[in-house]
Formats: sequence, structure tokens, C-alpha cells
Amino acid sequence: MPNKINDILVVGSGLSGLIFAEEYLKKNKKINLISPDFKIKKKINYKPKLDYKALPPQFKKNFNKIEDYFDYNKIKFNKKNCNLLGSLEFGGLSNYWGLQIDKDIKNDLNFLTKNTKKDILKCFKEIIQENSLLGEFKNYKNDFKINDFYENKINEKNKSKNQLFFDKSILAMKEKKNKNINKLVPKSIYEKIKKKIIFHNFFVDSIEKKKNLIYVHCINDEKKKKILRTKKIVLASGTIASTRLIMDYLKINKEVAIKHHPRLISVYLAKKKIISNFDFTPGLFQIKSNNKKEIFSADIRPANETILNMALKIYNFLNPLKFLLLLFKNHIFFSNNLLGSEFSDLYIKKKKNIFFIYSKQKNRTLIKLKNKQRKIFDFLSKKKIIYPIFKNFFPGIGADYHYFGSIQMNKNEKLSVNENCQLKNNKSIYITDGSVFNFKKNLYPYAVVMANAKRIAKKLS
Repeated sequence: MPNKINDILVVGSGLSGLIFAEEYLKKNKKINLISPDFKIKKKINYKPKLDYKALPPQFKKNFNKIEDYFDYNKIKFNKKNCNLLGSLEFGGLSNYWGLQIDKDIKNDLNFLTKNTKKDILKCFKEIIQENSLLGEFKNYKNDFKINDFYENKINEKNKSKNQLFFDKSILAMKEKKNKNINKLVPKSIYEKIKKKIIFHNFFVDSIEKKKNLIYVHCINDEKKKKILRTKKIVLASGTIASTRLIMDYLKINKEVAIKHHPRLISVYLAKKKIISNFDFTPGLFQIKSNNKKEIFSADIRPANETILNMALKIYNFLNPLKFLLLLFKNHIFFSNNLLGSEFSDLYIKKKKNIFFIYSKQKNRTLIKLKNKQRKIFDFLSKKKIIYPIFKNFFPGIGADYHYFGSIQMNKNEKLSVNENCQLKNNKSIYITDGSVFNFKKNLYPYAVVMANAKRIAKKLS
């Protein structure tokens, strides 16, 4: 028999799901949240083990958890032309390295009404104030220092519209004091609201409408099934899972494009030390393009012992040099080069009862990435920041962690939502993850996703 009727049910315990819950709980006593954790064999009222110090599974070459995720979500991906291993289970891989946010989050909101745009910007400012995040936004300022050399480079102004330039990002953390660091990760939000959350340790298998209710069919790692009934459901489970659920609900069998930001990791040898007082490896500053015809960006991340150990696992032949690499780690930095969403190359399509994810033009995307990376390399060399050597690592199509744009706002089609993020065909279904946006210019999009989740929570409370 189905359980009691819930007023609202949230799916997903990443940042968007927990920020929604945190805001909703300001005016409500309890909230039900579905989020699988296979390490804990309890069905309800459990404390999930959130281990955010571990490396992402693709870097540990341990794919069991990710493969479980795909199996239970009825998803398969073509390993020959894509490598979809991003942040599907952990609520945002950016949380491992220190969440980085583009200051100019207005770029991809211009298609919205004036009030919606205003509300999202207001909610974002509330998030950075409530969490004392590093960076600047409007009249908010909580600055951080790197060192004089790079501070000066960041402050250099490039007047030419066709040149690259430095920009400081917003970082979702405080500066390190007394060996403690405050990071905006699901765990930090969870600790504040855990007593008000009723957890259901399940995957969502499918959803269906019966009269005025949503029936949520769940399954756990012991193959046990459960049905939850709710008046409203909020999908904050990430673009891949939400898209699969909605395609299944609407019986859409055609190919659906998943937007993403293809990326290339590059390693450089710096002439000056990069001094960072963070435990993690956030991008301390961004390199952006001013050319409107080609949107790309890179964030500069200093090396530390964690990220170097990761590199040694990927490139085993470097192990004999481990001592030297650790000795000179402050002279090693990484650029995470991202392309705009026009270079997206991921698709999802249902065949029988399985959803297949694939890409079509892997080589074309890699060529574009290398061309942009070369411009960044030339830019850094010209400013005498690096020695003229680099090493590229392409993790594959889909391993870029930003998935979005499959169920967009205000699109005149079945697979879309309105500005309140309600599904066009059922206003009891809300979607608050990246599915609803198409990030064309903002290559660090999580700020918009978080702010929008907070906005929808206010409406629903």
C-alpha cells in the first residue's frame, strides 16, 4: 500500500535540492526527500554518509558507484564516443574542488521576465551573504588574496574586445582560518537542517499522475519497491536523472539534446609561485574571451598534494618524479578550459525500457578545445606567467560535469517548464536543477541553479 499523502516531495540531495529544502523549511516544519545511499541499509530517517574528501570516481578508476547509478536510472551510455562520469551521484563535482561561480550571472537570464530575473539575482545575493562566500557581487564584497604577482595580473585591464582577460570568480568558501574551512557543499547545508528532513533511501524509478496526486515509484539497492504519494514533487536530481524521469512520464521516445560545456584539462609550469591557503583546489581566477563570436573560458587551479596524486594515478610513468612534483607543486597549475554550450554533443534517447546517452562528433569537439587551449597558452606565455610547455588531458565527451538545458523554461514544446519551473503538462511537477536553463555565456552555471532553487522554494512555502 502507498504511504500517506505528502504535501511536497523533493528528489535529490545535491546543492539545488538542499538549498530548496533549507529555504522551504524556514516556514515549514518537515520535508520529505528521496536520495539513495547504498552504504546505509535503512529506508527512512537515516543520516547519509557524505564523504566529500574523496576523489571523484573517474579519477580513482573505480566505476562501481557510477555504474550502479546508471543501472538504477535505466541509463546506458556509449563508452566508445562519450564518457559520462560527471557529478551524477555527488550533487556537483565542483564541490570537490571548491565551487566556482561566474560573477556575471545575468547573461543567461535575459529571456526571462523582469520580475523572475530580479528574483533570481536577489536569491543569489542572499546565498552568498548567508554563507559568507568569497568574491564580489554587486555591493557585496568578501575578498581573497592570491599573491601580488597574480593580483596585479588579474587587475590588468584589456581594452581590446578580441583579447582574453583575467577575472576573479566567486568562490563558495571562506578563507582558511585555524585549519578550518567553510565550504558550500551539501554536507554543510545538511548539517543545518538534518533534523527537519525525512530521508527515503531510494532511487526514483518512475512517476505517474493519478487524479490530483503524483505517485512516485521507488526502488532501492535490495530491489525493494516503495510508492510515495504527493501533491507536489520537486525534481532536483540533476539534469540526467530528471530528463530521464520526465521523458518517461511524457512517453517521449525521440532524441533529446543535453547541453553541456566540453572541457579540456591542461597542466602548466608557472614562473612564479601560486600561493593558495585553501585545502581544495578551486579556480583562483578565470581567463575569459571578450570575443562575442566564440565563448570559452579557463579557470586557473594551483596544484596540491591531492590533485598531484590524482595526476600520478592517471599517468603512472610520472611516479618516479613524485618527490620533485610535490617539491615544486606551487609552480604547477592547471587550467580547466570550457567551451560554450553551442559545442554541446550529448543526446539521450529511449529504446525499449532503457535510455541511451551518446555523442556524435567527439573529434570535432576535441579539435575546438585544443584551438581554444592554444590561445590560453599563448596568452599566459605572452604575459610571462608560464614556461613554454604544457600537457593536455581530455577526459572525454560528457565528463565535463555541467549538464543542463533539456527541459528549458518558456519553450513552446511538450518538454519544457514555465517560469515557475512547473512542467508544461503538469503544474504539480517542479524542476529546479540545471535542466531548465540553457547556459550560453555563463560557463560556471551553478550560481543560477542554486538561486533558482531558492526562488522556487519561496514560492512553494
